[in-house]
Amino acid sequence: MNTNRLHNEGALQAGRPAVRRMLPGVAAMLAVVMVAGAGFAGPQLTSAYGDQLGWISAEINAMGGSGTALYRGGYSTVFNPALLSRASGYRLDGGLALDQEHEDRFQPLFDSFDSYVTDAAIASNRHHYFDTGFALAGRPGGEDSPFGVGLSLTERYPFNYTFTEELRNPSPYPPGTGEPARDAIIAERTREVSGALRDLSVGVGFEVNDRVSVGAAAHYGFGTRTEVMRSRDFVIPQDSYNHKSAFDMNGVNFTLGAHGVINERIEVGVAWESKLSADGDWTQTDYEAATDTTIETMSDAYYKYPQTFRAGLALRPRTDPRTVFTMEMEYKTWSDMEDWRVPGDDNPQLLEDTTDVRIGVQHEFYNGMAARFGFRHIESYADRDASTSVFSAGVGAPLGGGMFSASVELAKLTTIQAHQFDYPTDYFGDSFVVDPMARVEDTRFRIGAGYKVEF
Repeated sequence: MNTNRLHNEGALQAGRPAVRRMLPGVAAMLAVVMVAGAGFAGPQLTSAYGDQLGWISAEINAMGGSGTALYRGGYSTVFNPALLSRASGYRLDGGLALDQEHEDRFQPLFDSFDSYVTDAAIASNRHHYFDTGFALAGRPGGEDSPFGVGLSLTERYPFNYTFTEELRNPSPYPPGTGEPARDAIIAERTREVSGALRDLSVGVGFEVNDRVSVGAAAHYGFGTRTEVMRSRDFVIPQDSYNHKSAFDMNGVNFTLGAHGVINERIEVGVAWESKLSADGDWTQTDYEAATDTTIETMSDAYYKYPQTFRAGLALRPRTDPRTVFTMEMEYKTWSDMEDWRVPGDDNPQLLEDTTDVRIGVQHEFYNGMAARFGFRHIESYADRDASTSVFSAGVGAPLGGGMFSASVELAKLTTIQAHQFDYPTDYFGDSFVVDPMARVEDTRFRIGAGYKVEF
């Protein structure tokens, strides 16, 4: 029983003429998707090895990022390649998303009697990032073939993070008094992490019988992680510096998956993704104003990312129009993460294994419109007490023989983090004496748009 084929057959026959007319537009969309660079952001907490809240497509992210037990076109290569066997004809997906990252940092404020008053904001950053992705899936042997294939380009571990601040003079004297001026800029400081580890994935799914499918996918991971730490000191110029590191990495891993149809209402899926060893060259460039010299070094480096286990359930209740619920969990053994800069095999960084719970629902109306909702709860690999909750929603609308989708996501994360830069302890008395840690509130708002067409 191929439930996906039954669901899509009518739409396929009706959409083919329109698809032929729009092929030039689809080709242009694909070119834009392929050329656009990676750009998603994450919080400070995950800037070392990549953010956990990745974006795949508007349709998928609106449903909580689920796809282990539900066919997602070519994107099934990164969820569960067994589902590629559910393809009927060919399907092309493309999309674009805008991510707005808010970070606010707070310190406790005390009065002259050392009594706590409130939390005072010490830094606030607002930055925007974007990303694209595409996927292609099909059944080259026709409807009678048990094989389906898929290709996708996705952003798996985005590194982007930006922190900027101006250190200003707390002097009580106004300008023109001959004393240090109030609010004059003492230093401008920035930490900027950019880049992403992307996956170019190819997979195949095989339909063992009407109820069971298996599949495998290979992933070529590639990307460059760049980090810049710079400080421009206007009071003591020789304390200025600019440190930059760039890690150009690549590696290969694979995913194995299985999918089963319990009955016409319930489907299940499981998948396992192997470890990824991303190797490459690490280039370090350090400039110190005190000596006016730049030192550049290069080293062989590697990140060894953990394996991943996924299990999911898709429920199709007896409703008309159709509704589908998805529930799944992803487990990653981050305690196995290895970094060439931190020697040792027994989790020297004390990273945490994580669970990622994803829930989604889609309801289709008689006019072909779709309403989608999702929830996601992700544990952090860098802090056992931190986790992110994500609420998402979206719509799908038939357009030009395909479907246009839009999504919105809202996520919140609160952590206790060390300061990015040291603060002076002997400037205007105790004006810059601070607690060594800050409460960091991260709020992310993301919108996405995508288009899929079957032909």
